[in-house]
Formats: sequence, structure tokens, C-alpha cells
Amino acid sequence: MSVLVVGASGAVGGAVVKGLVERGAEVRATSRSPEKLILPASVQTFAADLDDPASFADALASVDRVFLYADLAAPKPLLNALAAAHVLHVVLLSSSAVTLPGAAEDFNGGRFLRVERAVEESGLAYTFLRPGGFASNAARWSWGIKGDGAVPLPYPDAVQAPIHEQDIADVAVIAMTSDALIGQAPSLSGPERLTLREQIEIIGDVIGRPLSVTEQTEAESAAMLSRHVPEVWVRQIIKDWREAVGARPTLSDEYTRITGKPSRTFRRWVEDHKHLFQGEDSASRR
Repeated sequence: MSVLVVGASGAVGGAVVKGLVERGAEVRATSRSPEKLILPASVQTFAADLDDPASFADALASVDRVFLYADLAAPKPLLNALAAAHVLHVVLLSSSAVTLPGAAEDFNGGRFLRVERAVEESGLAYTFLRPGGFASNAARWSWGIKGDGAVPLPYPDAVQAPIHEQDIADVAVIAMTSDALIGQAPSLSGPERLTLREQIEIIGDVIGRPLSVTEQTEAESAAMLSRHVPEVWVRQIIKDWREAVGARPTLSDEYTRITGKPSRTFRRWVEDHKHLFQGEDSASRR
């Protein structure tokens, strides 16, 4: 079986590649800059751009299944290219945002719904993976944690069920190597509800440093975030935090149903990535 991973430079995509190689699949990977990819030697890499479907021609030759991010402004041309290449199955990394009330009108939910609907209309067999918030979003706090140990937030009591990217990749690998999940759209979450404040406490516990939260206004948070992300994302991030205060996000058991294993905790994610939160001095003492 030949499989293609689009977006192999991402945390999920890279883990999907590794899992597929371990299962003995013939793996190809694309990126705008394939020379920067760090992947197993057996993986064939190709330069391709989601905005230029023709650039996928070589990568798609004789490919059976494709792992695809739903980061497509205009999905139909690329999906047409997949269909023309006789791809049998698309595994789409979507979002649980599509299941929320008013998803079509929401910036985040709407962009994922648009791609899901285009896949459905393409006639391709599909699996939609719908994770909630990624544990890796905590990496945004690394500069404050490595500095004075304080994380500025407008809504530190926002509640999430953060998911480890490896859990998403595990499900994707099963979908890519069997027919078990064709036509399914599993929602995926971490195993526990945690406020942002509790997540920061866990990071401090893992790295052995007391950490604190500096409460911000929305305006202060927006000014800080806008230095790093586009304005539309600034509004979305703050909106998500605001609406998550006092929330009880659904805890999914789909990961365990599909893999037979318990899902990874946020603490496990921090342990796997604690180098992100440690300065050079502390990292060198490990």
C-alpha cells in the first residue's frame, strides 16, 4: 500500500509518517519545503503546495490513501486531483468545532465544515478526524515560563480537554492502514477537563518550577497575541477562551474504542515536550 501524508512538517503529520513507517507502509510526504523535513530515510518526499493542485501530480502517482489537513481555502481543485489520481481514501484532519451549535457561522467551525462538505461531494471515501483543542497550544506559553515563570491570560479559568497530538496520529494511522474507519468521523479529546490555570500548574510541576498566571484584559491579550498571529485568529482564540469559562467539554472515548488504549493525559504531553519550557541551563542539567 502506498500512502501520502500532506503536511508532514506538522506535529500530527510527522507522527502519522512515523506510525505508517512502523507499520511497513510505503510512505510519501509533501511539503512546500521538503528539504527541511526530518523523516525516516525510507520516506519519499515531494515539493507540493495546497494552493497548486498540479504540484501534487508526482506525489499522487499510484497512491492509495492520503492524509490531508483541512487547511484549504479552495478544496475542490485538490480533491479533483485526488479523484483523478484514483485515490481510494482520504483521511482528513478536521476539528470538533464542526459539531458545535452555529458551526457554519463560526470562523473556525465554518472553515472545517467547508472542507468536509467538499470531501463528501467529491465522491472519495473518507474518514474525518475531529479533535478538540490540542495540548500543544500550551507551547504558546513557553516564552513566559522560560522567562519570569508568569503566563499572561485573560481567562485562566477557561476549561479544555486538551489532546496529545500522538493520539490523533494513532487514529489516523489506523484509518490509513485499514478500512475500519471509512465513512466515520470520530470526535477526539483528551481524557480530562482542565482549566488553563491547571494546565500551567501541571507544567510547573513537571519542570520543577513554581509558575503563576498574570490576568489580562481582552484588549491586553489581543495586543500581545497580534504580534504573533493574524487578527482573525486573535479574535477566535479570545472568543474560545471566553466561552470556555465554566464549560464542561465532552470527553470522548473514541480513541480507546479505536485503539484499545487509554488516551494520553496533558501531563504526558508536557513530559514529552518539557524541553519547550526549560531554559538552556535547566535543559543542560537533565
